[in-house]
Amino acid sequence: MAWPSAPGTGPYPLSLNVPAFYILGGLLAVFGGMLYLLSTRTGGHRRALQGYLEAAGISLVFLVFSFLLVVAVAWHDPSGNRTSRALVETVLGGIWLTFAIPIVTVGSSVHHRSHGGVPWRIPSVLVTIGLFGAIFAYYYAQ
Repeated sequence: MAWPSAPGTGPYPLSLNVPAFYILGGLLAVFGGMLYLLSTRTGGHRRALQGYLEAAGISLVFLVFSFLLVVAVAWHDPSGNRTSRALVETVLGGIWLTFAIPIVTVGSSVHHRSHGGVPWRIPSVLVTIGLFGAIFAYYYAQ
């Protein structure tokens, strides 16, 4: 298989008007609402906010990245090429996030709880990048 071209115009319609996109946006809204409630209802207690960010921080990064990626690709070219289609399918297909979020959450938690003694944060992110590449390659080949 040749290296994929850059995302661009092509014959594949890319719509954000699908349930998976609304679920992704809703999930981000829930996380944002939780953070808002935590900061306003607890008076912004530092330990509460630290706990939230420890538990949800890396997951939020992945969710925000995923959301911005599909929005950018779909808005750039509403009819995309194979690369654009594969990127959107990798995220909105749900398979990647189903594995990525638990992997990085566990890796980050182990890293944080061991105070860096068990450095799992970066390896867990690398594993999820590899998973992204594998799932992207699957959708690109179709």
